Amino acid sequence: MSIERHSTDDHAQEDVESTISRDATLAADVDAQGLDDVPGRPRSALLTGATGYLGGFLLADLLSGTDTVVHCLVRGDSPDEAGARLRGALARHGVDEGEAERVRVVHGSLTKRRLGLTDDAYLELARGIEAIYHCGAWVNLIAGYPALRGSNVGGTVEVLRLATRVRRTPVHHVSTIGVLMTAYEAGAGPLSEDHPLPPPGGVGYFKSKWVAERLVRQAAERGVPVTVHRPGVVLADSSTGLGSASDWFMRLTAVSVRAGCSPSYDFLLSLAPADFTSRSIVELSRRPQAAGRIFHNFLPEPMTLADYFSFVESCGYHVPAVPYPQWLATVKGLDGVDRATVRIAESLPRILLRPRNGVPTYGTSGATAAAIGSNVTPPPLDRAYFARMFAELVRQGELPPRKRTAVR
Repeated sequence: MSIERHSTDDHAQEDVESTISRDATLAADVDAQGLDDVPGRPRSALLTGATGYLGGFLLADLLSGTDTVVHCLVRGDSPDEAGARLRGALARHGVDEGEAERVRVVHGSLTKRRLGLTDDAYLELARGIEAIYHCGAWVNLIAGYPALRGSNVGGTVEVLRLATRVRRTPVHHVSTIGVLMTAYEAGAGPLSEDHPLPPPGGVGYFKSKWVAERLVRQAAERGVPVTVHRPGVVLADSSTGLGSASDWFMRLTAVSVRAGCSPSYDFLLSLAPADFTSRSIVELSRRPQAAGRIFHNFLPEPMTLADYFSFVESCGYHVPAVPYPQWLATVKGLDGVDRATVRIAESLPRILLRPRNGVPTYGTSGATAAAIGSNVTPPPLDRAYFARMFAELVRQGELPPRKRTAVR
């Protein structure tokens, strides 16, 4: 690489770091001090990200597990298109008509000032909601921070601004365990919920969520009741096998099946089925003692990437582990693999930062499990679970039918 190219890359990195530094300071007008509290349990709430994968589960669980009226912020070229997108999410999760009557469509966008609402509509929304579940984000692990900051950082600012427009509206912020990725790289060992937030690192998505979490913490210091939830890898529904074929980890799985091999890559994954992740968030949001805390919404035990692909093998797909460069070359040599999947494969070492010192590092969720209690039971990630997940991927056409008898 030429000296000029090095210089350009260095300047670009400096620009991103300076942008992150500026973005990580919350606007002065976001301040809840002196405002009245929301009385009792919320009768109505705003949910962002309802048409996304995890957000769809949150919507279904809020409707089935509470009597809350849920206002859903949904993008679209028109209110009709936004409504159609939301109806699709309700249908995917089997929400019945009675529960769906408690859903309200808010046509807007996280990337716009006042969420794209008129002054009157914005004020009416602020007066009408008593909690905010902020799950909306552009989940893209190959885009850079500059591309993601509008939705993931600016959107969080707009949510916090709404939370302080009329009263101290509680905010349940969905972050990611990826905000701790530099602690992974440093080999910090087990990472509990109260582990200090390290400097931002990893891919642009993790950096954007790191900034968002910093902003949420500053809002808490200014009186906003906030709770932070950090999912890990979000897998398929434990009962139906319904997953998101567009999710980066599912893309990694599907392309490995096509390649006939998996990457030998030492990393401890924090993961959970989507229904467990969602139910834990909703359950914790209903507990006053959870306010102001950080939770890790994944299963107690991490799983190595090798063990994950062992389950893939047990379901009938031959994916022996090979060195990462060999796996990547095989993926690149496949016909018909979309560019986004190739870029995810290329980015694996930046998505999952391995400990430089070799110390096993992974997220822990002991405090979260204690706070949840027995109301939300962690489902077993056994062969039966993965069989349901892969059967659904086959049904969606994302995986070929298995080619051999499953290992028992």
